[in-house]
Amino acid sequence: MSPIPANRLRDVPRYIFSTLDQRIEQARQGGREICDLSQSDPNWPASDAVVEALRTAALDRNAHRYPPYEGTAALREAFADWYRRTYGATCSREQVLIFEGSKLGLAIMSLAYVDPGESALVPDPGYPTYAASVALAGGEAIPLALRPELHFLPDFGELDDERIANTRLMFLNYPHNPTGATATVPFLEETVELCRKRDIPLAYDLAYARIVLRGQGPALSVRAVRGAEHVAVEFFTFSKTYDMQGFRLGAAIGNPDLLAPLARVHENVAAGAYLPIQAAGRAALDPHEDQAIAERVAGYVRRQETLSKVIAELGGHATRPDATVYLWMHAPRGMTGDTFATELLEKAGIAVTPGIAFGQQGDHYVRISLTAEDDEVDEAARRLRALYSDGFDKAPTRGIAR
Repeated sequence: MSPIPANRLRDVPRYIFSTLDQRIEQARQGGREICDLSQSDPNWPASDAVVEALRTAALDRNAHRYPPYEGTAALREAFADWYRRTYGATCSREQVLIFEGSKLGLAIMSLAYVDPGESALVPDPGYPTYAASVALAGGEAIPLALRPELHFLPDFGELDDERIANTRLMFLNYPHNPTGATATVPFLEETVELCRKRDIPLAYDLAYARIVLRGQGPALSVRAVRGAEHVAVEFFTFSKTYDMQGFRLGAAIGNPDLLAPLARVHENVAAGAYLPIQAAGRAALDPHEDQAIAERVAGYVRRQETLSKVIAELGGHATRPDATVYLWMHAPRGMTGDTFATELLEKAGIAVTPGIAFGQQGDHYVRISLTAEDDEVDEAARRLRALYSDGFDKAPTRGIAR
């Protein structure tokens, strides 16, 4: 039998991090020690309180039961309380949906709002799941170009009215993966007004709400903008802030009318997050966790400074963002990001993510993650100095010993 995949998969590439995992594993099987700065996979474990809440809940005789599709009332209320406390804004549990990771919620947003032949606006560069989800829904992903000269914010004036006449959804993500850029209040006001005028729902991915490295946190919530409650669904994740990426837990906030289509898709494709994991989520949202968050952020700042320093010493160019867990580095010597990433992996044993994975605007960049162990980051810095002793503008003639 020769199975024939659905046509919709023609526009859905392999997930970049699945491919990267295979390349890194092949290198390790060949006896190489790899400094993995490719995935944003926080190295710290979840806090003791979170793990204890998970363990205690798992011992309950009813822990195996199906959870409510929309999330337990206790977790939804805890999240609404967290939002009120964090942003000083109103929120009720009726405005909260719980997902098995925010990635799932973002992915099914397209199924909830985009029909075949319609389109959605996606940031370029941007998290690959946005464009992939639009393709899986049978729609067209229209890129919003994010350029350094505009601080990686889109210029809505570039949008062609005729081309976006059929647009049914917009994705945005600030603080931004992969560039680390942050939004401003005027930009969010402009975005909300555009969505209101064109009747376009906004999927706003606030994955790095508490990962603010400089300045006052938390990161801006789009719901702080007047009128956003009528157009925006805001997505949050427990992965980055609370180091719960393996737990798979996320949330969305929006008015019930905006959430209803999303909830309908979710209840038909998933069964809800495991009850003990939702209990762990409640523990993570407790104010007592704020000190641990501050310590993790301080760790990211140290790693950012370590890598920013060596990149600058060697004549490289990389952003030093005020939020997120990334550096966005321009590839040297006119190389593409993919070629530069291959050079780093093969000659220095350093894994980074080619920027093309995030869209055409990322073609000459690589994304460097700060979520590896401190000693791994230090070793990567040492290897960069050794491989590019004459600077990034000189091609290395040979690799370094590892």
